[in-house]
Amino acid sequence: MSRRRTQERQDAAAAKIFEDVVYNGVRVVCYQRKKKPAQPNRKGGATPSDEEADEMTGNFARLLGILLPGILVKLSQIDDPRDQSKVKYSIPMLMLFGIIMFLCHSTSRRDANRVVADNNLLTMVEEFVPGVSELPHADTLARLLCKIDVEEIDRYYEEILAGFIGSKQFREINPGRLIIAEDGTQKFSRKYLWDDRALSRNAGDEKKQRFYVYALESVLILENGMVLPLLTEILENHTNDTDKPGVDQTGAGKIGTSELTIKQDCETKAFRRLSERLVKLVGMGCVTVLLDGIYASGPIVSICEKYGWDYMITLKRDCLTTVWEDFLGLQQIETDNSLLVQWGDRQQEYRWSNDLEYTYGKNHKKLKLNVVTCTETWTEEHPRSGGKPEEKKTEYAWLSSQRVTSENVFHLCTDLARSRWRIENNFLLVKHHGYNYSHCYSYNWNAMKGFHYLMKFGIFINVFIMFSVDVVEYVRIEGFRGFVKKIWGFLRNGKWTISERSEKEAKKPRTRMRFTTLIKAA
Repeated sequence: MSRRRTQERQDAAAAKIFEDVVYNGVRVVCYQRKKKPAQPNRKGGATPSDEEADEMTGNFARLLGILLPGILVKLSQIDDPRDQSKVKYSIPMLMLFGIIMFLCHSTSRRDANRVVADNNLLTMVEEFVPGVSELPHADTLARLLCKIDVEEIDRYYEEILAGFIGSKQFREINPGRLIIAEDGTQKFSRKYLWDDRALSRNAGDEKKQRFYVYALESVLILENGMVLPLLTEILENHTNDTDKPGVDQTGAGKIGTSELTIKQDCETKAFRRLSERLVKLVGMGCVTVLLDGIYASGPIVSICEKYGWDYMITLKRDCLTTVWEDFLGLQQIETDNSLLVQWGDRQQEYRWSNDLEYTYGKNHKKLKLNVVTCTETWTEEHPRSGGKPEEKKTEYAWLSSQRVTSENVFHLCTDLARSRWRIENNFLLVKHHGYNYSHCYSYNWNAMKGFHYLMKFGIFINVFIMFSVDVVEYVRIEGFRGFVKKIWGFLRNGKWTISERSEKEAKKPRTRMRFTTLIKAA
């Protein structure tokens, strides 16, 4: 019975496609679907010999020597509130320790004491901070982050990004528009309130109530496949009578919640704050913002239009109901606004409507919205599990800032809008593939944010190095996580140090970094 029904659905779909193409004049276009290449399944990975291990480690450390000194110069400008007569480790030394924590994928402060604070790395560290006799304890860094203005760390990160985005190097690897994806994610949660700035959910139910840290992240997606962390807006509870959090910036003292009413922060408010910072960094125009369905609203679209940004926003069925009603009604009339695409082994059917009127807010502000949907079907093979082929179907919908036509619909939806998944892949990477994003590192709110900003430096440096032509072949074979694990294993074992570089390596000129264009997004 089920087979017959399945066959009937397939026959009906085939008949509909035939009628659309033959009778209604629907265009059919074919595109090649790129797939991410699998890692080679070889013994020994990318470094089967000592010579190749030396070359890989030497290239990595040489590139590290290009990036880290300039970063430490900027971070050394952070004001130091400590008593200088009692200071043993300088701010550059502690910032370097924090960055290396995330470069080598330390899982916690305790793990950093075992891995980073190893005297085998001391010779390498001396190249960046001369005169160091021993490496610090991770708790020393945590105490520093409790006292300093950690927002300065993020501001210097923005300066580095601004310089890179405006450089000739950036235009070579990303000649087109800036593609920026934004989404929120939870860092960690607890059953108890450790800080008044933590958000809460399930309030009133003591058994289910949780307190958590939530961050709005933005990433820069480059044409060669690089995904760089951009700006971060950490959500914080605020009081009604002030814009400042209910806890002082150092985390030393708390304001009683009985005297001040806590006002819960949210993702859309954070988006407004982040947009104000983002427009200062990347400017107006020449930017395409990719957003999740929670941002499909009039105020968010108005912000994008205000700054002249293009956008592709996921549109869910339960959002903007009046727009959906207009769209579904117009589909009965605008039969020409459709396109069939053969994308590799998948078949896509696009339908769209432009200039749909939408009114929102007390002032009845009007917007013109462009809506496009994609119905994708394919056959899922199960050769390893022994299962039978299964017909799959999924539907997508987006709000587009550009008018949709048959010439640009595939690019807008498949090439552009679905690139938003890169930020989801990035969350998977930072949470489960080495960076331990969900670990708080400190219950002091200020220090927790400081560790988060140092994590961004670690991710930034690792991405830069792994996409450079000097090590890209090793990364292809080992994978990102495997490469980091192997390279820091070599460094800790004294496989190579900067001061012991061979004469040939020492004479190698320090030219600007070159990036590969061969690693592409799937």
